[in-house]
Amino acid sequence: MKVAFVDQAGDETGGAQESLALLLGHLPQTVDPDIILFGDGRYAQRLREMGLRVHVLATPTAIAGATRERVSLQSGIAALGMLGGLITLLRRLQPSVVHTNTVKAHVVGGVAARIGNVPTVAHFRDVLEGRGRTLVRSAARVASRERIAISSLVARSFALPHTSVIENPLELGAYANLPGRSDARERLGLPRDKPIVVLVGRINRWKGHDRFLRAAAAIAPAAHFVIAGAPRFRDADFLPELHAMVEANGLRESVTFLDWLEDPRILFAAADVNVNCSTREPFGRTVIEAAAAGVPTVCFDDAGVAEFMRDGDGGTVVRAGDEAGLTTAIATYVAMDVTERGRTGHAAATWAKRFAADRHAARVTEILERAAQR
Repeated sequence: MKVAFVDQAGDETGGAQESLALLLGHLPQTVDPDIILFGDGRYAQRLREMGLRVHVLATPTAIAGATRERVSLQSGIAALGMLGGLITLLRRLQPSVVHTNTVKAHVVGGVAARIGNVPTVAHFRDVLEGRGRTLVRSAARVASRERIAISSLVARSFALPHTSVIENPLELGAYANLPGRSDARERLGLPRDKPIVVLVGRINRWKGHDRFLRAAAAIAPAAHFVIAGAPRFRDADFLPELHAMVEANGLRESVTFLDWLEDPRILFAAADVNVNCSTREPFGRTVIEAAAAGVPTVCFDDAGVAEFMRDGDGGTVVRAGDEAGLTTAIATYVAMDVTERGRTGHAAATWAKRFAADRHAARVTEILERAAQR
């Protein structure tokens, strides 16, 4: 079965691209993949190094600059201009089915496949609102035969039939031989004598880094807090605001900022608690990454991953928006002794096994085959 996987990113990555890379790396031999990206760069090169066929389409500036919150007439016109090139490429590749992985891919890739009469599976990974949701939902309704959502939260946000919930994958073997905690902290320049609380990922406003710093202000100096990431795709002005919050709250000695980590395992090896304090996080990939490293997470109950996690599994689930509850839950882990913290880490690592990448790839392949045969 020939499958064309379409994604908007060729350089900067997020959880959607990490999950796609894992899927591609674990596809059964019955699948022959082609990768179509709306740009070139580090991610495209990474897929090439995996031995995959990568095809790059030039992306007009109006599309490259569009976000889920800002859908303009200009970006729509530019998308129409991309359709011809993508339709031609699909005709040359002759896939049995197209898999669209991200917002722009759902619209441009889905419509191109529909015009070319190629069955499509839309893999929903975002919770959208406003024009962005309307556009993606309309395109997916017309173009895709099957849909995959990474959580029930995401599935409900689009409310389309033929939607299967398949949680994101994890390469469990990659967490078998992590560096020791002291070694990891030394390599990252983090203190050895305090519990380490981390927030990993894109620095965007909806990810709640300001909430994280308010919790830090209430708990420090009993623990050291780490923000690792960069303002990818949007909100470049948010990072200076966070630095200003650190200064205003006297947290300079208690908070460390790390740049984007292509491989966050070393940070999870150094950490005691992971935090996800986003607003309606579609899934929360770092939650399962932390769990695989034996690190529990505190997250809100409106996160997609909370659907799969009970208290005591991968961490603690707090009522959505309850910052006081978030702070209390973090403080509880900080106050634990080494033995108790070890038990929580073991429970998290056991829970993470359900996200094995080969299991994920098998389930996605079933959907692709079903769409191709319908």
